[in-house]
Order: sequence, then C-alpha cells, then structure tokens
Amino acid sequence: MSGDQHGTGGGFRPADVLNHAQLLRQGEQAARMLTRLGVRGGDPVAVLLPMGLESVVVTLACIRLDAQRVTLPIGDHQGYVRHRIASSGTGVVITADSYQGEGRPVQVKAGLDRALTRCPEVRSVVVVPQHSRPVPWTPGRDLWWHEALAGERLPPEPYPGAMSSTPPPEGHRAEPPVSRLVFDDPLERRSADDADEGWGEHPPEDAAGDLARFVNEKPPHHL
Repeated sequence: MSGDQHGTGGGFRPADVLNHAQLLRQGEQAARMLTRLGVRGGDPVAVLLPMGLESVVVTLACIRLDAQRVTLPIGDHQGYVRHRIASSGTGVVITADSYQGEGRPVQVKAGLDRALTRCPEVRSVVVVPQHSRPVPWTPGRDLWWHEALAGERLPPEPYPGAMSSTPPPEGHRAEPPVSRLVFDDPLERRSADDADEGWGEHPPEDAAGDLARFVNEKPPHHL
C-alpha cells in the first residue's frame, strides 16, 4: 500500500498479544528497520503513538541501538511537535495514521504532516495502521510499519528456554538443553538463567547496557 496518496494500511491489525521472546524479536526487527533508515547510536527517533504494542517495540529498538526516543504528544500540539522535531534534529518519525480518542477518530498522521511542513530534515515517516481510513501520503518519505518490518527477516533463533516435544533423529544423541527455565524466587537466590546482575548494579555510564540486560533477562522475573 505504500506510495498510494490515500492508503489505508491494509485494514488488518493483529491482536496486541506477544510473549516475552516474540516481543524481544520484534524489537530486534524494529532496530534493524531503524538502522536501514539511517539511525545510529545516540540519534533521536521521534515517536507520535498512542499507548500500544508498537510503542513498546519502538522503545526496545531504541534500547538496542542506544538511540534516543523523543516522545511527542498526540492532539492539537502542532507547534510544539514541530519545535521538538526541529530542535532534536531527528530524521525519522514513527506515528499512527489515526486513533480513537474520546469516542471520535483523531487524524494523527494528517496533523503530523502539517507540523512537518517546516521540518525538511525529516527523511522518513513510519506509519502504524490503527484504523482503515484514508491517510495523506508523501511518496519516498512515508512507509507502512508492517511493510517495513516485513522486510527485516531475522535468522531462526528459538528462545533458549523454549521446550520442544520433537524427538531427535534416529541414531542422533540428544544434546543437553542450552539453558533451563528456573522459576525460583529471585529474591531468595539468583536464578541460574538470569542474564544480568540486577537492575541498577552497573555504573551510571553503562545505564543503556544495564537497561538492555534488564529487558533481555529470561524468564522476565521483573515483569
């Protein structure tokens, strides 16, 4: 649908339900997408999204890249949005096409486009489809979220704690599992599969790495 002057985003929206491994994997896909759009460590990424799964995924992607998330308010704030985008120097904005607010649809992308009239440095606008409604489109700059993610194919990487009922091939010696899920009380003693030393136990200058380890802990005892 990208490139259409009045796209609709396909009209299909999957259920906002992901397990921990799937959420991390989609965050990695989004990080690759942002990298392809030119985002590097320390770069700002403007986000104009209602609360939802995609907002969490974008945050995970920014953590992976050590990029800076610049959260923008939804509503009639075009002047402020323009100022924040211009002052941050971001080249990438992630937004929704629209959302349902107080019983009426709010045209988020249309409002953003008006704010971007004086922000020529923005080179890419990624649009998350929320409703099947016509949306203004700038060919070459705008792209649909689901199409952009679909282009980022990740190699097969099963979650280390996943359990499989498939027996090994005949004559093949079963290897011991790489890791084992342990559901002991983490406050009583450290679990064998903890991926980090705990939240806040690293020096302040490693805050981004500390947060990344915290998010990637398996299983997520902190959630």
